[in-house]
Amino acid sequence: MPVQMRLSMCVLCVAGYCVSAQAGLSQFTLVSPGGFFQAGADPASGGGFGWPGEDLASSINGAGSMLNEGFFSGIGTATRSASASAINLNNNANGSAGMGYVLFKAYNNAPNSASAPMGAANGGWKDTFTVSNPSHTGQAGFLQFTIDSSGFLEATGFAGSASIRVTAYKDNIQLMANQLSSPEDSDLIGTDRQFGNWAIATFGNPNEDSKAVRGTATFAVPITFGTPFTLGVYGWALAGMRSQSGVGGNSTALVDDGKIRWGGVLGIFAGTTPVTAGSTVSSASGIDWRFGIQPPDPCPGDFNIDGVVDDADFVIFVNAYNILDCADPTMPDGCVCDMNGDGFVDDADFVDFVVAYNNLTCV
Repeated sequence: MPVQMRLSMCVLCVAGYCVSAQAGLSQFTLVSPGGFFQAGADPASGGGFGWPGEDLASSINGAGSMLNEGFFSGIGTATRSASASAINLNNNANGSAGMGYVLFKAYNNAPNSASAPMGAANGGWKDTFTVSNPSHTGQAGFLQFTIDSSGFLEATGFAGSASIRVTAYKDNIQLMANQLSSPEDSDLIGTDRQFGNWAIATFGNPNEDSKAVRGTATFAVPITFGTPFTLGVYGWALAGMRSQSGVGGNSTALVDDGKIRWGGVLGIFAGTTPVTAGSTVSSASGIDWRFGIQPPDPCPGDFNIDGVVDDADFVIFVNAYNILDCADPTMPDGCVCDMNGDGFVDDADFVDFVVAYNNLTCV
């Protein structure tokens, strides 16, 4: 059995289990193919956590904090949880990461006078890709793909703040925005990088806010045909406070049922000209990344993420039935109903939905 330890300026990893205080896992240390997951809780964090995929230890390092992290190689998984408490304060986070997905939850309840308390989850995956086309070997181009995000955000009090964010890196360098990338309907946080971001915060009046997240961001990684490169995708769930103040009372923040997942390859370009025909995408993991990844689902069939599988989900399934190619960019949402992950919505998925129907214990 691995033993939990807290180390200063170092990290202990045994069989993929890591606990650290000042230095730990990040997209920089991750070996392809593989992934990592960090769960952190801190009554008074150091703040300054910049982007998903960076080391959460830079923020989860206050007195009474807990950081629990783990990595996996190949097509494994990492699951972690963390919790912390102080007087009139508690926060926690948990979740897991595998190839093509991250699942997470985070919560914070703290006095408005607390210094940057948070529950935070951070993780993702990396693989080595090679995009080939015999007519374009050695030429520059782009691999365009989508990342789907979903979950529920809630914040109360004077300064509650919650967010889900996703970004991507090529060869450990964050992808910068280009003409083939777009944050789509997510909340803007800048124009220079590729991301998806969904966030809420309370500002005293009103003192409660919530948001159901269901969005897709489009990414485009620069490639050279025939040349391998690593591509990493990472997401976070943060539940904390937007500011510290002398206002009385507590603020809360919640990220529930957070999920980011690989949505599939949207296009392959030589320069900015589509060349999907004749192109192939291979990976060191052996995963066929052309199609979306369906992560393990604690509530299969709950397509509208309301905590039950009922007639509302059946309507969504009926509307998606007979989608014959989940890589079709004109059908960005229907493949949430591809319950067996084979790239189609058909009778096999209906059988799975019937089994899940009337599950009233998802929450």
